[in-house]
Formats: sequence, structure tokens, C-alpha cells
Amino acid sequence: MKNLIAPSVRKLEKFMAKEGLQGKTILHHTGSMFGIGCLASDQATIQRICSLKHREDSKGFIVLVPDAKWLEDMGIHVPERIVPLSKQYWPGNLTLVFECDHPQFAHLAVDGKVAFRVPNDNLLRLLIDLAHEPIVSSSINISLLPAEEDYRKIVRQYRHWFDVAIHPAVKGLPIDAQPSTIVEYVAGHNQGLPELKCLREGSIPFYEIRKSFATPQITFVCTANICRSPMAEKLFNYMAPKHNLNVRADSCGLIEGGHMISTGSLQLLLNQGILEAQAHVSKQITPQIVSESWLLLTMEERQRDFIRSNEPHFKHKIYTLNEIVGEPGDIEDPYGSDFGNYQKTFEIIEDRITRLIDLIENRKLSLSNGDIK
Repeated sequence: MKNLIAPSVRKLEKFMAKEGLQGKTILHHTGSMFGIGCLASDQATIQRICSLKHREDSKGFIVLVPDAKWLEDMGIHVPERIVPLSKQYWPGNLTLVFECDHPQFAHLAVDGKVAFRVPNDNLLRLLIDLAHEPIVSSSINISLLPAEEDYRKIVRQYRHWFDVAIHPAVKGLPIDAQPSTIVEYVAGHNQGLPELKCLREGSIPFYEIRKSFATPQITFVCTANICRSPMAEKLFNYMAPKHNLNVRADSCGLIEGGHMISTGSLQLLLNQGILEAQAHVSKQITPQIVSESWLLLTMEERQRDFIRSNEPHFKHKIYTLNEIVGEPGDIEDPYGSDFGNYQKTFEIIEDRITRLIDLIENRKLSLSNGDIK
């Protein structure tokens, strides 16, 4: 087994140009688990992996792609109803199974459906990009037995399975290895509604995915969740139904919650007829909140940067409210100031929410990663 552990970009490029991956089994790390894989088109090596694992056939392997755009460039149609999910959780630990008639994946399809995922690991995504095609991935185990995640055991007991090892340094890898959650998209037939079927629940709870599938969530964030972010949340939820948007809003803060909304913010929301603002109680941001949001919008750049540093896998969907609508700078905190300042802040947030809804309504904003098209 040839080892390329935490290789530089130049070293990996040199390896790919000189040797490539054709005919090779690969020990890789998805960002959550070790796996065995090979080029998706390499049917002979796929069959070899099946033999090693005592697996009956190649149907149902997970296809790892470098990004969602790769699917688009290949002409692979991702059903519109699960596009928000793909961008909310990719890169990440969600595998989406949907109909795919592309001939490149016919040998991997089950009932016409293929399982796709964009893995968390930057090195693996780079490898796939340099290979100019996806790789298939499977757990390291004999079929029906538990997956092996102890690196020393993998090297000792399964070394002969691999031709090359390409993964980050082991010391830097997470110790709580968990498989991806696999969900199948079932299109509605005979006027039935489309739905999701859970094929395997992994690190992402299925109830969370199903909730996001039903109604994608925007989460607004400020410092204490008592002034600015409640304004944004309540205004969005008040205005969105008027535009028939199937999107909900929530809010949170960076510090410990449990506090009522500020008097100034409450009065301004009540003036708009938003009576539910009276029931608002602040809460602190959690990894769960970040995960279940397809778009997370902060009031300040430092808040954005703090959350991105703590949740780097989700940085693609974390922005400031200002930048998502093309404005610079922060929305300043009115806490402790006079009512006139609260009024100015409210008007700024109302303007940003109005423009955000317009972007979503006119499909100029992706319901996934926040990129303005």
C-alpha cells in the first residue's frame, strides 16, 4: 500500500499525473469515517471491493462528488424539492438517493436511483476533482459486520485491501466516527406528495432532515437574541406568508439565553401587529441550530466569523444579513440606546428582510448556500 498521508497539493497533483487511480483501491477519509473506494467508472475494481467485503454486487455504493455543481455540469438533475437539502448539508454527512438515468452510473443504480454525497474532507474533494470523476465509497468491513474505524487495526488487518492510502493525518481526524444519514427521495405519483424515506440514520437525525425538507429554515443571529435577531425573525415570519414562501425563520444569540425580548424591539413589532413577539425568549446558538438551518444570517461580521470558525463545515451557508442583500458593514446593536435608535435599526432590518424575501421569491438567491446567482 502506497501512503500519501496529508500530501501537499503539489504532491497529490504529481501523483495523479504520474500514476492516477485507475485500477486502484483507495483508503480515504470522508471527514467522518474511513472508507474503501475507487473510481466510479472502474467496474473491475468495484467488483474487487465487493469480493473483499463479501458483498454480492455493486448496487448501492455511495458516489462521492466534489461539489453540487459537478452534478449540474454533468447534466444530472437533482429534484428541485431536495436542492435545499443538498446545499444545506453538502459538504457533509447526508447521502441523497434519487432517480438518475446517466449511463455513467447505470452499474451503481438500484431501481434507477443512485446515492450521491459531497464529503466533508477537503483532501478527498480535491482528490475527486483531480481525478475528473467521482469515486465510490464503502465502509471498511466484511458485509453485515460493524465498520472498522481503528486506524491501527485497518492498517494491520486490512492493509492488503488497499493499493493507496490518501487521507489527512490521523491525529487530526475526529474520534467520534459516524456514518452518513441516507435518505431516498420518493417523487409523488398519482397526485401524491413527494416524500423522504430514511434508508439509514447516521450522524444527522432523520427528523431534522424531514423538517428541513418540509420547510427550509433561516436562522438570524445577534449577540443576545433580544434586540436585532428577534426583529428579523418575527418580520420574516410575518412577511413570508404574504409572498407564499415555504420558508420559516428562527433566531438565536451567541450568549446564554433565557431572557425576554427588549422593550424597544417588542414595541416596534407590536406596532406592526406581530403579537407573538410577546412570547419570545432568547436562546443560545448550538451546533444543532447551525445544522438544521439552510441559511444562517448574523447581524455583524464578527458574529459570522465566530460561527464559521466553530462550524467550518457549514461556512458555505453562514453570512451577515447585510452581505446577503449586497450591503456592507454591520447592523449595529441598539441595546441600551433611546427608542429613536431602535426605530432606525428596525427600519434597516425591515429593509433587509424585504430585499431578502424578494431575492428568494425571484429565485435570485439559492435556498441552500446563500449564493446570489
